[in-house]
Amino acid sequence: MSNRTHTAVFSVLCTGFALGLLLGCQGGESSGSVGEVSFRVSDAPVSDLESVTITIETMTVNREGDDIVIETFDTDEGEVERVTLDLLDYQGSDSKLIVDSLELEIGTYQNIRLEILDASTEDSYVLEEGSAARHELKVPSDELKLGGFEVASDGAQTFVIEFNLHRAMTYNPGPDRYILKPRGVRVVEVEAAALIAGAAAEDLLDDCVSGVPELENRVYVYEGHDHPVEDLVDAFDPEVDMSAPESAVAPLAVETLDEDGRYEIAFLPAGNYTVAFACDAAADDAELLDGLEIPSPVDQVVELSLEPGDEAACDFELAGAGCS
Repeated sequence: MSNRTHTAVFSVLCTGFALGLLLGCQGGESSGSVGEVSFRVSDAPVSDLESVTITIETMTVNREGDDIVIETFDTDEGEVERVTLDLLDYQGSDSKLIVDSLELEIGTYQNIRLEILDASTEDSYVLEEGSAARHELKVPSDELKLGGFEVASDGAQTFVIEFNLHRAMTYNPGPDRYILKPRGVRVVEVEAAALIAGAAAEDLLDDCVSGVPELENRVYVYEGHDHPVEDLVDAFDPEVDMSAPESAVAPLAVETLDEDGRYEIAFLPAGNYTVAFACDAAADDAELLDGLEIPSPVDQVVELSLEPGDEAACDFELAGAGCS
């Protein structure tokens, strides 16, 4: 997107053009320093689905009550008025460019809002594995309100909007449709992010399934250390399931192992994490606390600390778990 496009949209949102120029149009005195910010989209893989397609009509970033609306997007294919993408095409450390080199003043931005077109399955939809029928994909209020970000320098920064569909999307059987919520969607600066990848040993997987087909063995990532094992729980939405104990620690990210027993969880902020493996976790409902045993087996849990740029290997063996 050209700087001229960004500036035109930006100016319309100010209260009075002259006043906007005087105050820098940011709800206060302008710092005079700007950085170039790009945004990309990525996703953690989800099983049994062929496609999770969304159409983004506008993107809004907010700072101190002022909205900066982006109505034209930059993509790898060129400039477009709206972005349609299949989230399952950009898994792990892969991502898709949607905004390139947007000039923003240095400072804290409270949130990002994505306006999603979901009135028709022509725009947003889900395809289940082995079926060509499009299922509705609805977004409450047609908008995903996500976390904030920090423009920290007058250089270039890239942020990834990371969808974790195991936490963000649920299936609604009555109308036979899917619901996409902002829960489980993170905004992470690429340059400051870290990655965890690894595999579960074949004998551990054999011990898990005991001949039962594809019950979705998963890896759960929790923020922090020193959690009692009994407090590590499956994914749930506290606004929906209010029965969860106060001590329950919900996962930051969840990923199903692929057919080779491998996984990759990218775009994690630097910090302390607890990583746990769980056998047969297909029953994990993203909204309700299901009481799954995590970790299972009980010794399949490990703690680690990540610095920006780290690529940690966390593997799960029948004898226990370890990271390097």
